[in-house]
Amino acid sequence: MSSPSLTPPGDLTARARIRNEAFSLYAIQGEERVSMRAVAAAAGVTIGLVQHHFGTKEGLRRSVDEYVVEHFVEALAGVEHTGTAAEVVAARDGAVRTMLQENPLVVRYLLRMLLEPETRGAFVLGQLVDLTVQEIRRLREAGFASTTTPEPVQVVRTILGQIGEHALEPMVGAVWKRVGGSDADRPRTEITVVQPDAEG
Repeated sequence: MSSPSLTPPGDLTARARIRNEAFSLYAIQGEERVSMRAVAAAAGVTIGLVQHHFGTKEGLRRSVDEYVVEHFVEALAGVEHTGTAAEVVAARDGAVRTMLQENPLVVRYLLRMLLEPETRGAFVLGQLVDLTVQEIRRLREAGFASTTTPEPVQVVRTILGQIGEHALEPMVGAVWKRVGGSDADRPRTEITVVQPDAEG
């Protein structure tokens, strides 16, 4: 997959430009409301060129899914495995949080896709799970993650911790504003995943 962030807009290929425009439109309007013709118009190309590069709308969406996942890959690739276990994990989580803060359309796209995890969001969720499993296994092997906590629990904690907080932020903000809270005192959203036998 190509880099989502290192190529200047003027250097994008026609294929990348089409994919990027589809990503923006899907994130803002919803993939089901955006036609391939609309994507072509936004990218300044013919619909025939869109079909040439991606075949069908499903092929175009798959490319957008891969582009979104690559944002996570790039964020994690920039983190060094130095320091204590807690510092390494915090650095990796922080890199993803920063990436999401800097790319609000990634958050919007994920929210739309993950509302239907068994259908439209199945591929992108699967890619994120696979990436998270790979990262957790690397951390466990390097001694930076617990080997006593079940791997599936670590995967759920990681994904919810990185994405779930951003997903809930709009609602938290709306509730906070409704009750008259000040921006300076607004609480930070945190999600905790607890194993059944660890409750109480």
